[in-house]
Amino acid sequence: MLKIIVRGRKDAKAVKAALERFMPGWGIEVAAAGGGSRGDALLEELAGAMEPFSVVLLGREDEGIASDLQALAPPLSAVIVTRASKVRNNTIEMIYSYINKARARIRLATFWDGEAYIFSGGLGGSELEGIPYTPQGDSFFLYGRGARTLSLFMMRSVGSVPLLFKAEKGKHIVFSGDSVVGEFYAEDKGEVPKAVPRRGAQAKRVSLERLVEKNTPVMEALESKSIEILRRLAPDPDTVIVPWSGGKDSTAALIIALKAYGRDRVKAVYVDTGIDFLENAEYVEKVASKLGVDLIYKRANVDEGLLLEGMPMPDPEYRWCTGRKLDALREGFREAAKGKTIVVTGDRDGESEKRGKRPVLRYDEKLGYPVVSPIKLWSGSHVQTYILWNGLPLNPLYEAGFYRIGCYVCFALRSWEINVMKMAGVFKRILRERPEHKVLIDRFLELKKKGHGGEFGACICGV
Repeated sequence: MLKIIVRGRKDAKAVKAALERFMPGWGIEVAAAGGGSRGDALLEELAGAMEPFSVVLLGREDEGIASDLQALAPPLSAVIVTRASKVRNNTIEMIYSYINKARARIRLATFWDGEAYIFSGGLGGSELEGIPYTPQGDSFFLYGRGARTLSLFMMRSVGSVPLLFKAEKGKHIVFSGDSVVGEFYAEDKGEVPKAVPRRGAQAKRVSLERLVEKNTPVMEALESKSIEILRRLAPDPDTVIVPWSGGKDSTAALIIALKAYGRDRVKAVYVDTGIDFLENAEYVEKVASKLGVDLIYKRANVDEGLLLEGMPMPDPEYRWCTGRKLDALREGFREAAKGKTIVVTGDRDGESEKRGKRPVLRYDEKLGYPVVSPIKLWSGSHVQTYILWNGLPLNPLYEAGFYRIGCYVCFALRSWEINVMKMAGVFKRILRERPEHKVLIDRFLELKKKGHGGEFGACICGV
C-alpha cells in the first residue's frame, strides 16, 4: 500500500521497528536510498526511488532538499522532514506520527491551477494554504443544490463547487478555488450548525466536468494502485462480495472490485435497515443495472424494532441496529459465497480513528471472511471524482448537500446533515411515503437537541 524511503539502512531499521509496533500486518515496504550521498546526488537518488503512494522521511540535516524533492515527486506521494537530525534518532512513536502525517498528506494535498482543484501533487498548480493534515482529516466537495444550500447557510457565495476539509471537533474549512471563504462547525448535537463566513474572500466558479477531466492522471494512479492491492492480497478468489450501502465509498470499492475481478465473480449485498434513506435503494438498483453486477437485497428491520418491538433509539452505548445489520449482511454473504470468498470494503483512513488503524487486509470475525480495503488512502474528494470519472452518478443525496449517508434517524448524523434534510425536503419525502415514521423522526430530533450523538463514522453506515 505504502512505500517508505529513507537514506540508509539504520534509518530503515528504525522505521521497520515503528511499523512492527504500530502497523503490524500492513505490508508496508521500507527502502533505503541515498546512503552517504549529499546535495544533488541525494536529491536524484531519492526522487528516482519515488512512485505514487511513496513517502520519503528525511532527518533535519536534509531539510534543505525537501522542497525541491517534493516538487519532483510524483502524484500521491509525500516528503516529510522529522524533528531529529536523522530519522533513526526519532523515537518509534515519533516515526509513527510522521508516517500518519504522510498518509494525511497523500490523502489531502490539493492544488489549484486557476480552473480546478487537483487532488494530488506533481501535476501543477499552487498548493492550497491552510489544509488540516490531521490523521482523521478528510475532504469532499459540494455541487448543484448542495453548493447553493451551503451559500444560503453561510450567508455568502461559496462558488459552484466549494471544497471542504474536515478538521477536528466538527470544524470544516470551506474553500472556493484557492480562497478560504469561511468555516462551519457541524456538531454532534443540535439541528443547526454554526457558520463563520469570511467576507473579503472571492468565490470562484468551478466546472465539475473540468475538475473530473483534470484529475484523470490522479484517478488512473488511484485505480491502478487499488487494483494492484486487490490482486496481490487476494490473487484468485472464487467470489468477491462488496457490502454496498449506496454511499460513495462502497460504490468506489465496487467499481474497483469489478475492474480487478470481472462481473462473474463480484456480488454486491445491500442491506435496507427500514430506516435507510429512500434514495439509497433507488440508487443501488439503478447503478447495479448500469454496471451489470448481481445485487443481493436484504432487510435488517430496524424500523420494526423501533415501531413494533419497543426497542430504544440506538446510541453509541447500545448499537443494536448495527447487530441487526450485521446479521442481514451475513445472511447475504452466505447466499453469495461460493468457494474461496473475500470481502471488499470502502474503509478509508479519514472516516474515523478506528478505521484508520485497520490494515488493508484483515480477517473480520463478525463477517467471517478476509476483508480487503483497497481505497484506504483515498480522500472523500478522490472517491467522488472517481465515481464521476467512471461515468456514474453519485447518490442524489450528495447533490443535495450530504457528505455521508446511512439511516435517517442515526445517532452519527451531525447538525449539517440534519440541516440539509430540512432544506432539501428529505424529511418531507420520508413522511409522505412513510407517515408512520413521524414518531421516529420526532424522537430522533428531540434526542439530537439534547446531545444524543456519537463519534463520527463509528457505526456501520454508508459513506
